Amino acid sequence: MTTSLIHQGVTIPIKVRKEYRRNIRYSITGKSINVLIPKGIVNHSVDKILDEVKDWARVEFEKKPELLNRFRVIVYQNGEFIRVFGKDFKLLIFPESRKGLSGKVIDQQYIELRVPAGADEHLLHKAIGQLLSRVLSDYFHKDIVARVQYYNQSYFQEKIESIRLKNNQSNWGSCSSKKNINLSSRLLFAPTDVLDYVIVHELAHLKEMNHSARFWKIVRDVMPDYEDKELWLKKYGHTLKF
Repeated sequence: MTTSLIHQGVTIPIKVRKEYRRNIRYSITGKSINVLIPKGIVNHSVDKILDEVKDWARVEFEKKPELLNRFRVIVYQNGEFIRVFGKDFKLLIFPESRKGLSGKVIDQQYIELRVPAGADEHLLHKAIGQLLSRVLSDYFHKDIVARVQYYNQSYFQEKIESIRLKNNQSNWGSCSSKKNINLSSRLLFAPTDVLDYVIVHELAHLKEMNHSARFWKIVRDVMPDYEDKELWLKKYGHTLKF
């Protein structure tokens, strides 16, 4: 069962699943509000539960605006400019008789997007954001790799298997035990020093796969003012969004 909550003009999907369990559980993820309920509950009780979940979610969104921001959809306009990684691009959006979307960077200054004509506006702009993330991640990948390699060679000298940009919503970066580094494509909108902090943070995990005192000493030795960057992300990170 799927329904939704509209809060401050933002639509949040609610996914309800019945399963063999004794209690009710609900949580807010990056894509929806998930509600788990016992199989034996009748429909009118489900409605009451959903009312309680919606009241709870509204309170959570008021306390933590960054949670609500996960569900905001940016409306992109043909001809508008967006600034990414210090560079301005003009969007060229062409509605066509097609099912899917495609996009590419042209002449290093235009982003051409071909989209389905007549598609649901909310879903279309959400899909455009996802497409822009992929197009610009590919476009700037070499620049991000160069930045990661600069810090690695200068301070860490560790082996890196891969460096990827992904449209992560739940974190700014990750480093696996297999030495794969993932960075959120949303960082392409961040100030350069904030991006560099996340890079240093993940590189430090190549030496310490935890957040121990030793880990933070490694980060501090490379970037003494790293706490300022963390504070910036806490305050303004919710504004970085495709």
